[in-house]
Amino acid sequence: MTYFPQDVFQIILDYAGITGITTEQLKMFNRISVITLLQLYNQSFQQSLVLKSNMPALEKRKIILKLIYSRFNRSDTFTNIYTLYFQEYQPVYDTSDIVLNTSYCVRFSTNTPIIRGVISKINKKSVHIKPFAYFYEINESVWGHSFRVFDFNNFLKTKIIKLVNVDSMVVINYFNRRDYSHETVSKRFIPEHEHHLINYIV
Repeated sequence: MTYFPQDVFQIILDYAGITGITTEQLKMFNRISVITLLQLYNQSFQQSLVLKSNMPALEKRKIILKLIYSRFNRSDTFTNIYTLYFQEYQPVYDTSDIVLNTSYCVRFSTNTPIIRGVISKINKKSVHIKPFAYFYEINESVWGHSFRVFDFNNFLKTKIIKLVNVDSMVVINYFNRRDYSHETVSKRFIPEHEHHLINYIV
């Protein structure tokens, strides 16, 4: 829709029953986290929408936005949501303190693995992070000796995380590399394509 001239775009909005909203305001919904969208929908329409936790963030966003847009038949709907967002529900991630080319531990979205790496680029839409390379160290004769060991001198392929598809962002601004150099893992959960990274200790 953003490719239409503003006057044509307004006709489309009016035909759809979406009133009192501009192109820039509509685009605002693509910059809000999924959790915030869900809060906005439930608060604005006194609903209790619950989505499956294992559903991809993009699918959740599509469902919520479709429901929100379907309610744009009242002139005050968008105004209420817009005001509610800016007054009460700011994004749950803050990137203002991040220093580029510095080591961080970052968790994008709830219940996802922590990424240890160097953030090389960041903007309002995405975070570019170079994960540290790693290998596995396992001693099957010693209980609990099963680790993912991080190599702070080498990196894997840069990951580009689109913030629009995450529901939160938790950053450890500084971490002691000695404390975060090992991560306990279970051998049975090591992917088959990473078995060549296993170093057995005897």
